[in-house]
Amino acid sequence: MHHSTLPTPAMKPSTFTLLAAACAAALAVTARAETHVSIELGLRLGPPPPIVVREAPPRPVIVERQYSAPGPGFVWIPGHNSWVNGRWTWFPGTWVRPPQPNTIYVAGRWDEHSRNWIESHWELAPPPPPPTPIVIMEAPPQLRREHAGYRPGPDYVWIDGYWAWHGRRYEWVPGRWDRPPHGHGKWNAPRYERRGNSYIFIEGSWR
Repeated sequence: MHHSTLPTPAMKPSTFTLLAAACAAALAVTARAETHVSIELGLRLGPPPPIVVREAPPRPVIVERQYSAPGPGFVWIPGHNSWVNGRWTWFPGTWVRPPQPNTIYVAGRWDEHSRNWIESHWELAPPPPPPTPIVIMEAPPQLRREHAGYRPGPDYVWIDGYWAWHGRRYEWVPGRWDRPPHGHGKWNAPRYERRGNSYIFIEGSWR
């Protein structure tokens, strides 16, 4: 008895070619971004020493469109010129992960007077300015007792409620569970300090 075998449909050459081209393009973009990160930026934290560059960097002539971030925590680095191997080299814009939290990207800078070039780098973000104290003539009410309930997770810290001054009267801000920011673990509760016949409100903060 003869059994006929149906031929298995093969992938069309055009479809295979398109898939291969798409994969190659994606790999090329990824490799270009990784090269940009590892060679041009790396994990450089703090300004590098300036170098003497006689010619000013050329003005960008490419209009870039910022594409979607590959994930949370990435920072967009615009396209820019950098001094590499004795000449100006254009690096296209890309998304980069900062070397550590609380850092900001500083673009490269060329000083026309001194002819000094300082390469792009990361710097620690400056601490926020202290809040302006609020002067209140009326004493705050007694603190309320609150039930904290269940801790949402092992890394959460309970923040007590407090009385906040809103223009003409005190309003109660309920307590809550909160996650400490990176590098901090203790919460300094807000408080009121008496100064003569008035009170100064001190904001709560992490340390």
